[in-house]
Amino acid sequence: MTTPWTEAARAELEEYFSRLRPALRATGADVEEVIEDLRRHLEAETTTAKLSVVTESDLQRLLKRIGAPEPEDAMPATSSAPGFRISHPPAPPKAGFFLLLVGVFMPAITFTIEFITGMCGATFFDPMPSLWHKLLVAFVPVANTLVWLAVKQQDLSRRVLLGWLNGAAIGISIFYSLLFIPLMLPGVIAVIFMGFGLLPLTPIFALVATLFLRKKLALSGSSANETAGLPGFWRGLALAALALALIEAPVFLTRLQLERATSGDAKTRLSGIMWLRSWGHEETMLRACYGWTRGAQNADLVGWITSGAQRVSTDEAREIFFRVTGTPFNNLPAPEVRTARGTWNELNDWTWDDDHGGERVGGRLKGLSIHNSRLDTTINAEAAWSYTEWTMEFKNVAGQQREARAQILLPPGGVVSRLTLWVNGEEREAAFAGRAQTRKAYQEVAVVQRRDPVLVTTSGPDRILMQCFPVPANGGTIKIRLGITAPLHLAVASEGLVRLPMLLERNFTIPQGFQHSVWAHSRSELKSANPHLAFEPGYKGDKTLRGQITDTELVSTESLLRVTRDPARISAWTQDTRDSGKRFIRQSISERPSIKPERIVFVVDGSIGMAPHWDAIRETIQDFANEPEFHVMVASDEMVEDARRPLLLKQGEPSGGQDNVPALSRAWTLAAQKTNSVIVWIHGPQPLLLDSAETLTQAAERTAYPPRLIDVQTDLGPDRVLEKLEGLRSVQPWLRTGALSNDLARLVKHLQGADTEWRLYRETIESETTAKADGAIEGELHLARLWARDEILRLKKSREVDRAVVKAGVYQLVTPVSGAVVLETQAQFAASGLTPVPAETVPSVPEPSAAALLILGCAAILFRRRR
Repeated sequence: MTTPWTEAARAELEEYFSRLRPALRATGADVEEVIEDLRRHLEAETTTAKLSVVTESDLQRLLKRIGAPEPEDAMPATSSAPGFRISHPPAPPKAGFFLLLVGVFMPAITFTIEFITGMCGATFFDPMPSLWHKLLVAFVPVANTLVWLAVKQQDLSRRVLLGWLNGAAIGISIFYSLLFIPLMLPGVIAVIFMGFGLLPLTPIFALVATLFLRKKLALSGSSANETAGLPGFWRGLALAALALALIEAPVFLTRLQLERATSGDAKTRLSGIMWLRSWGHEETMLRACYGWTRGAQNADLVGWITSGAQRVSTDEAREIFFRVTGTPFNNLPAPEVRTARGTWNELNDWTWDDDHGGERVGGRLKGLSIHNSRLDTTINAEAAWSYTEWTMEFKNVAGQQREARAQILLPPGGVVSRLTLWVNGEEREAAFAGRAQTRKAYQEVAVVQRRDPVLVTTSGPDRILMQCFPVPANGGTIKIRLGITAPLHLAVASEGLVRLPMLLERNFTIPQGFQHSVWAHSRSELKSANPHLAFEPGYKGDKTLRGQITDTELVSTESLLRVTRDPARISAWTQDTRDSGKRFIRQSISERPSIKPERIVFVVDGSIGMAPHWDAIRETIQDFANEPEFHVMVASDEMVEDARRPLLLKQGEPSGGQDNVPALSRAWTLAAQKTNSVIVWIHGPQPLLLDSAETLTQAAERTAYPPRLIDVQTDLGPDRVLEKLEGLRSVQPWLRTGALSNDLARLVKHLQGADTEWRLYRETIESETTAKADGAIEGELHLARLWARDEILRLKKSREVDRAVVKAGVYQLVTPVSGAVVLETQAQFAASGLTPVPAETVPSVPEPSAAALLILGCAAILFRRRR
């Protein structure tokens, strides 16, 4: 032996051999060969143990480690040598098929099914929302496979590495077992009664199998009854915990700050918002905006850890998302939660639609898109009106029926005067009635009966909400048409402007490369700055523009239609055939200089979307630096006001999404102190009402001499604040005609009293001679519709709502007190107490004259008689 032995140890070894020899002879074994083999094993063990000297105690330990025979204590009952038994090393552990099934096959199959179908993600929560989560879940069957093969083949060359991998797999299995605890009982019931439901049970099965595999790997390292320790358990567990913490930290912390951002304490709420602006996980916030199922709330491990409370509501999440990002949540597509294919493809299209049948546009719905769009516009430049028909077709490739919803911006002063729905290829006209009555009819058919209606109501100045249901599943379409009557906007007497209607907010997708077909017609010179709207010669010298434009081009100021008109034409008339008496409507165009206000209050939106316009706004405010009655307010996290420093905008930069209501309320109080005051509100979209607008609306309704509120919106989008101010004549949207700097320059000129305003005034005339006086031209029935719109707003303001509703029905208009709805059958109209308007009474492009209508009616009578 190379390692020195003590004398006592050598004597003890020889004594042991002498006692062992009789028992070996009794078994018929070659005694000396066995003893020599024992000596070699002892020598190898002493070398491995790196002992400097072998003592008696070392000898006893080494004999046990190599499994040496015990002469007295281990004698088997069948042995011929009394008091003696030979101890054999334990058999190597076996890695059976059951551990392979439970620890490898089940996790791998479950992972594959969830990856393909997203069943859990569709019904409860997404256990693998990111690539890193998928890699962690796949790690468990991979690690278990390596350990199972090592035990099966008794290959211990990578025993330490396998110990680490096994510890990490145990940590991952523990996490997912905790995550699925609420679903385990339903899983057991599903297995017993329906034969499936192993998904929520797989993590706990995998955990048990992983623990057994670790034990067998540890036993594989033992050569005697004593189990050798397997390194890497705590380190592997810590590694798994670290990986999970890094992956879950953004979600965990974002969820925690979301709850703080809904706190009742203002400082805590602002602190949460500020943290989310810097560090928030946008996808987590966006997921919160689209809501969770009840099952997802019950299986919410992160929610348990953060506070034990329910998640923030979808309304709260949508508000926070805007406050943090400055972007409406429905400007972005719903986050992906699954990648279902084949039989389970419907799950890939599922999106919660809590706004179905309601009064909000809500979030984007997967599979729903606009399929066709055409805008047909006719313009009467001399009578100063336009009529546009917007025909839209929606397509749904999802596996569920959808409701298409959109908020649409009308031309300034416009009103919806026609609504059509195609049912089985046939055009159906709308019924015009009170707002509540039409909405109730729509909800009864669209939500309860799940049939074919379309509804249009107003949602703010020059804004309407359109909703239609159902857009059939699996490639189905629905087609509608909106007719919009609007006055021309006269910047100068010799030119009128027409802004085409456009989408402000929608719950459907506009496909990439999608184009609107535009056709515009006038008897006067017609032009547009959009190069894709080309001039075409018309019949008898009529002017026509035609082209295909994208949605981005449609909302651009380049797509404004400019029509030349004779400035001498300052009056127009029409017979009001909708009135029971013989009455005429006369329209006059008057010029008056703009009046310089006594006090000007600028309210500037401090949202992040205003950053590109900040310099232009600074320059505009600078023009009023020497005005004594001049104030600036910045709507920011902490509202800022300073009447003496117009360069106040230099104190801060735009951030997040800001609440403009407090600044507007303060500005209204300040402006109302003078009888001739103006509030200039420069802002981006206001997709959410972050604070109650009741104080502002009350002030606007009760002020004896209300200030003018000039609304300058920098970018297209919904405005919930303006929706609350619907019907107030003091609200004046500023038409955008070009770059913001140019539009603000026009505004400065207007506020300084150096501008001229052109106003359209309409009145009722009893005498035909008076109506036609001064060379007035005939302006068709659209003049009566525009007069009726103004009269309805007047009646509403004076609280004569019933009269306003009746007038809206007579003139077939969608106003703040009325709506339009198309139902599928006459029985549905009758059940709702509604009557659809006759097809011959609706406007068209071009609108038929009275003679044409008479000829058409006679032809219909003759045709019916012949049949």
